[in-house]
This record gives sequence, structure tokens and C-alpha cells, in this order.
Amino acid sequence: MTLNEVLYVLLIFIELTFLIAASVYMILLNYSWLKGAPYVATKKKSLKEIINNAKITDGNHIIELGSGDGRFLRTVAKQYQITGLGVDVNPLPIFKARIIARLQNLTTVEFKIQDIRDTDLSEADVIYMYLIPKFIQKIKNQLLHKTKKGAIIVSHGFKIDYLEQYLVNTITDETFKTYFYKRS
Repeated sequence: MTLNEVLYVLLIFIELTFLIAASVYMILLNYSWLKGAPYVATKKKSLKEIINNAKITDGNHIIELGSGDGRFLRTVAKQYQITGLGVDVNPLPIFKARIIARLQNLTTVEFKIQDIRDTDLSEADVIYMYLIPKFIQKIKNQLLHKTKKGAIIVSHGFKIDYLEQYLVNTITDETFKTYFYKRS
């Protein structure tokens, strides 16, 4: 085989690898959309204000529902001595979250591939979510009956009508509002 033939075969191999990877990525994006919500990361510039308003303290247990790449949880873990759990149904952003957390030496947070409806919220001090209203409605029972008293529930982007009586703060951002609820 000549050098040109080897390069041609290598180029075809690279193109096929890219197409397979892109197909897997698209399938997993569609899967997460069908299971409840697409992956949309919280803007980095919004995180600081959200974290400050969530009244997080050292020792808190934080749960990020629909965590994607775990941006919220990882940012909190860098600022506070917390334990945390990020859950998402899509394995690609969870894989990314695990890698970044390991590179940042964040040993007190973990990321799981699981349906958020199967997540135990009973020990969470703060629950953060950036979910569409349809899916927020599906976890109504968990948020109303399976969270501890005093837990802060943060919903970025969408108001939770059934938690209206617990609303303690709202941040108005350029794009989205963030709602803070405190279970009593």
C-alpha cells in the first residue's frame, strides 16, 4: 500500500468514527428529551448569584436533579465543604461531570445515571433543578412529601406552582428567573 492509500483509509476511518460518535450523541440527546428534559447548562454567570441566594453552608448535602455536566454542584463543591449528588438520565454529560470532578479533585460529590424520580431527596439540604415544567410536575410528590423540613428547593427557569406557599425569593436574570422555596 502506498502512503496515499494509507492516508485515505485513515481518513475514512476517522470520518466513520466521527459519524458513529455523532449518532450516539444524538440518540442520547433524544433519549434525555423523551425522558423529561433536554440538556441545557446553567449559564456560568448566573451560578454565582444563584449559589449566594441558596444559603448554602459547609456541611450541607446538595442534590442536583437533571444535573447534566454537574456545573452547579461542582461550583458549590469548590466553594463549600459539602456532600453532593448529581443525577441525570443521559450518560454523556454524567461522564463529563465525573471526569471534570476528578480533574478538579472534588471527592465529596458523585454523579449517577438515573431517573430523577428514583432519587431519594429526604436528606438534601438544597435541591437544585433546571427542568421543564412537565417534568417538575412529575416529581411533585417527591418535592412535597419526601423532602426534609427546612430544605431549600431551587428551580432555575420555571416557577413551581404547587410550592407557591414556600416561595422565599426570586432572582430575575437576563434570560430566566430563579425561584427559591423553603420547606417548612
